[in-house]
Amino acid sequence: MSSPEQQPHTPPPATAPGTGQETAEEPAPALAEPFPALPDHPPAASASRWSRLSRGAVLAIGAGLGAAVVGACWAGVSLADGSEETFGTDGTLTVTGIGAGLDSGDLCTGTDGYSDIDFGAQVSVTDAAGTLVAKGSLGIGQKTDLGCEFPFTVDDITPGSKFYTVEVSHRGGLTQTEDELRAGGLAFTLGD
Repeated sequence: MSSPEQQPHTPPPATAPGTGQETAEEPAPALAEPFPALPDHPPAASASRWSRLSRGAVLAIGAGLGAAVVGACWAGVSLADGSEETFGTDGTLTVTGIGAGLDSGDLCTGTDGYSDIDFGAQVSVTDAAGTLVAKGSLGIGQKTDLGCEFPFTVDDITPGSKFYTVEVSHRGGLTQTEDELRAGGLAFTLGD
């Protein structure tokens, strides 16, 4: 038994409503590719939570999150290199033979060949490789029995060197171990 051949079904032409006239409808052009799917969007409820916050609140939250990220990065870098925290030292530099005629405790300064030794003169600390690792400065000089004594403090010294050289102005350095620097109370002397 043979089955009848099926013919494609063509719909009848459309008629304009209420006119009784038939109009030919053009077929829609075929698309070469389908439209891409729209990305999934978060539900509108989560966006509305943020939209209810004031601009100041959003900025405060952003600043707090930014500070937390920067702090975490800083801590990570600090811990990753395995270095210890920096340390400081202090001491005195006495220039002997100056300040004649002054009473003990009077303010004094370096004179003659020691005019570079005065309040604010740089104190440099270099490591065993000769790299500058910290700087400080001399405090105000006071007359003592030995001469004019200047206190100094140096902070933020990078640890881990076999030895360090402490130099005031351009007067040449004195070598110290890390333990000696950490203990502080260093006493240097210039002059006769």
